[in-house]
Amino acid sequence: MSSDLKQPLKVFIRACDNEFNIYEELIELIPMHDTTTSQDIFENVERFLHEYDLDLSKFVYLSTDDAANMVDRHNDVAAKLQAKIRNLHPDLSFTHSNCITHQQNLCSKILKLGHVLSLVIKTVNYIRDCSLKHRQFNQLLEDMDNQFTHIPFYTDVRCLSCYKVLKRCYLLRQEIITFLEMKGGNTDEMKDESWPQDLAFAVDITAQLNDLTLKLQGKNNLITQLYDDAKCFITNLRLWKSQVSNENLIHFPTCKELKK
Repeated sequence: MSSDLKQPLKVFIRACDNEFNIYEELIELIPMHDTTTSQDIFENVERFLHEYDLDLSKFVYLSTDDAANMVDRHNDVAAKLQAKIRNLHPDLSFTHSNCITHQQNLCSKILKLGHVLSLVIKTVNYIRDCSLKHRQFNQLLEDMDNQFTHIPFYTDVRCLSCYKVLKRCYLLRQEIITFLEMKGGNTDEMKDESWPQDLAFAVDITAQLNDLTLKLQGKNNLITQLYDDAKCFITNLRLWKSQVSNENLIHFPTCKELKK
């Protein structure tokens, strides 16, 4: 389940029939017009379970996002649902955790790329916050016969957008510097030797995170496979760290290109 103050409650169901066929579907979008407390969400979920006549004795796992009303250990939706099931079936229980894709996205936020990402976001917002500047920048790209026609926005809620923006800014870094200088902007940090290196590393590591995110998404993935993908990525991190320490950039093509 996923809850957001500005969005409906999204309820997905994953089940297995007598022939061991696995079904996974978005079963309902529940409007949340007023408050979104854990009690509000629980009441809607309870109504939803009753409407679809779902047998709670077969309920084995609940996956949610990290909203406060979902993860409060003693008063969240999972705790209330656990209490209801135990009241009906005292010997039964279920497992609750954040969804594995959401956990991966949260872990990726600890990367120390703030000095890179903050300047990229500031620059992109400067270019795109005014339609005139955006048109002028696009015209500059056209005049320089660049293969790209624009620079994309960065959206924090979409984990895949980070790589796209970083990659485009890396490929357009000279054009961006030229445009900022035309507008009288400060480009000292972008011209510093270390910043493009950090930007290149950010591009490569977010590309690897994107690959993992895409593996963890989609239908009909078994939790064992998702777990293996995550464990494999952790093992790869140790390998990449050792390779980079020895100046082996085979898994970091952008850094390798910049080094040349």
